[in-house]
Amino acid sequence: MKRLFRFVSRSRADIAADVGDEFAFHLEMRIGDLMREGMTETAARAQAQREFGDAARGARACVREGTHMERQRWLARLGSELRQDLAYGARFLARSPGFSTAAVLTLALAIGGNTAIFSFVNALALKPMLAANPAELVRIYTGQSQSSWLNYQDFRERGRTFSDVAVHANAMVTLVDGDRAVRLLGETASTSYLTMIGVPAAIGRAILPTDARTDIVVLSEHAWRTRFASDPAIVGRTIRLGGRPFEVIGVMPKGFRGARPPGFVTEFWIPVNPMLSARTLQDRGRTAYEIVARLAPAVDVAQAQAEMTVIAAQIRAEHPELEESFARTEVFPIDGVRGFRGMTSTLAPLFAFVGLLTVVAGIVLLVGCANIAGLLLGRATIRRREIGVRLALGATRGRLVRQLLTETLLLALVGGGAGILLAAWLGSAFNALVAGLPVALELDLALDRRMLAYTLALSLGTALLCGLLPARRAARLDVIPALKEDAPSPARQRLRQALVIGQVAISCVLLLCGGLFLRSLANANRVDPGFDASGVLLVDLSLDEDASRSGDILPFLDRVQSGIRQIPGVRSQSMSTVVPLALLGREEYRVRTESDPPGVDNRGRWVMANRIAPGYFDTIRIPLLAGRDFTANDRAGAPPVVIVNETLARQFWNGAALGKRLDDAEVVGIVKDSKYWTLGEAIAPTVYTPFAERPVPLFNLLVRSEDPVLATRAIRAELARLDPNVSADVKPMSDAVGAALLPAQVGASTTGTFGVLGALLTMMGIYGLVAFTVAQRTREIGIRRAIGARTPDVFVLVVRGVIVPVAAGLLAGLAIGVLAATALGGFIVGISPIDPPTIAATIVLVVGTALAASIIPALRAARIDALQILKEAG
Repeated sequence: MKRLFRFVSRSRADIAADVGDEFAFHLEMRIGDLMREGMTETAARAQAQREFGDAARGARACVREGTHMERQRWLARLGSELRQDLAYGARFLARSPGFSTAAVLTLALAIGGNTAIFSFVNALALKPMLAANPAELVRIYTGQSQSSWLNYQDFRERGRTFSDVAVHANAMVTLVDGDRAVRLLGETASTSYLTMIGVPAAIGRAILPTDARTDIVVLSEHAWRTRFASDPAIVGRTIRLGGRPFEVIGVMPKGFRGARPPGFVTEFWIPVNPMLSARTLQDRGRTAYEIVARLAPAVDVAQAQAEMTVIAAQIRAEHPELEESFARTEVFPIDGVRGFRGMTSTLAPLFAFVGLLTVVAGIVLLVGCANIAGLLLGRATIRRREIGVRLALGATRGRLVRQLLTETLLLALVGGGAGILLAAWLGSAFNALVAGLPVALELDLALDRRMLAYTLALSLGTALLCGLLPARRAARLDVIPALKEDAPSPARQRLRQALVIGQVAISCVLLLCGGLFLRSLANANRVDPGFDASGVLLVDLSLDEDASRSGDILPFLDRVQSGIRQIPGVRSQSMSTVVPLALLGREEYRVRTESDPPGVDNRGRWVMANRIAPGYFDTIRIPLLAGRDFTANDRAGAPPVVIVNETLARQFWNGAALGKRLDDAEVVGIVKDSKYWTLGEAIAPTVYTPFAERPVPLFNLLVRSEDPVLATRAIRAELARLDPNVSADVKPMSDAVGAALLPAQVGASTTGTFGVLGALLTMMGIYGLVAFTVAQRTREIGIRRAIGARTPDVFVLVVRGVIVPVAAGLLAGLAIGVLAATALGGFIVGISPIDPPTIAATIVLVVGTALAASIIPALRAARIDALQILKEAG
């Protein structure tokens, strides 16, 4: 790069030497004048030096000025030549529309795919949260993501390194608007929460620390737009949330999510109600709130951490019932990827998948670069005479390389601009795809300066990656053969073959991975999840705050279940806090058995958990292998009992689990294994506990019916009769479980698309190689035709030249693909990462692509007129 922009100019050392010589010359001239006036040499030198003053300082000033002038001349020349290069490059590309279109489309797809993936990384980890000075916002992590109200008050009162401390908690309530009842996911928070984050409301105002009312609500822009049709008169309107009236006092600006991680939609904020939440607020063991704080001025995270360590140790000493982990309370920033702390296990597959897509998009970019490099080598062959003339007229090789790189840069910039449009479309398509998920997600994938900078840097890097080597090769050709239009050297042909080998290898990897995902998707539809969702209706319920805090959950559920039992066609029903494979809830516990050694160092083993009601296994048809199901007597106050799956029974007790104790509960049943979170997971140890032992206001009704359509209408009517404020979101369980197929669907579509794209780019590269070879060997082929070669012979001759690079690329690609497929084991379902049918299909597709790309140039070679060639040779 340094040689490319090295012009004939003086360095700082050259300027300093010239200035030193100039000063010495004038000093010696003055000394000579003084000596001619009668002074001795010593006196004349001293007098001249006094007259000149601080010569060293003057020399430094001259060197600075000379360096500045030299730099200005260098920049002026660079700017002039760049303008010439850009103008010439634009004219040249306009005269070659076929080449320019193919190159721009290739770069648009390659750069656009990478920009789209970067937009996800940007939205998840790089975009700052909408807050005043987000770097000052921190989360207080008390050994787990949630803490109690009393612990929050202690931190607030004792902490001196924070300017404010607040809490927030998820709140899922029913919005009743006329005859419409829908579920909203928002937050209940302390009154200083919104003002601490420091973002003013877009309409109206936020909740203030001085607000004593608890019947006020602030809406998000998303809820205002989707639930209330952007009503301009929303402020002051009364809405019913969870059976209680709330006055809307404001709407937050677009993109505001409070202190939640990126992607999660929050639709409203309401104050914590001390009257309705009294039991939770006064129970130090009820961990329902997340604690956030703003650092005081001139305080950093380390100082806050040191103070919280001391305060947490004091609080635990005062309240020994707190978990030991409470003493290890941590303080960490909210903004960026660290805001996902506490959600790692849930979101790890998402980040892993984004990483996979990043690698795949990078591979496609390499294929595109190899393809563009091949096209540029072909163009350089066509332009050999032009380049030879320019070299003969005195153009430097560096100047020619800059000219050719400028043309490539123009292509990359146009391709990058088209890539940004493609990335924007892909972002919109993603948000539309996830809109139907059970968990509300919305990523801010809008274009910003980071995406522009990334795309610009990617375009520049692509231009250098695919243009530098062809440009240097073109500029190093011999002038005399180029002017005579002699055949190019074999080295140029070997370079094009090497690029084709790389393209074939990379496209082979993409096709292999895409094939595995497609096979995985087909198998995912046939995987036995261990339960039967067909004919089961899922009713996603949450009770209003009055019922959940006053102990009315179980009486209400008894009334609901009694009413549903009377619906014709209902065969069984139950409830659970977790719906398997539906992305609706996830619970994990640490448990111990009676054989585990006691002590604080033994924290137990992780297991999956689900709180269920009697009849759960019968409703979704999970076989009971031993023992009994839960009964109505298994509730708070009764001896604690649990049911375990066969994996837990086998791992903990070699299958003999009945009568054993898990923590303080007796194992009364063993059920068959079933999937919990994803279809591709290994079965995890799972424990089922009675819902009535510890009821919660968020749960799911499961109803098996002979006529789901009629049962849906009847369930909605029954719920409306019992309580009009309860959401009647009834849907087939099979639809909810379909969310488990989303990773396989997205993986198959994205990797399959990238694989096809890589194959198309490879076809273009092979076509360019064969067409270039035919153009090179036109005279040879004509002579062969003249001495008796038949059309099939010529056809085989041309195609045979493709076999070696394709075979080499195929072998390398299969070797790399097998290693990559092994790393994909966690993303595919029901097949081995080394799948012979997929490998065979990949080989057929690559070979077929190579043959298809060779047909047109081979046919063109077979139609060469031998007589015309011989006349031209003569």
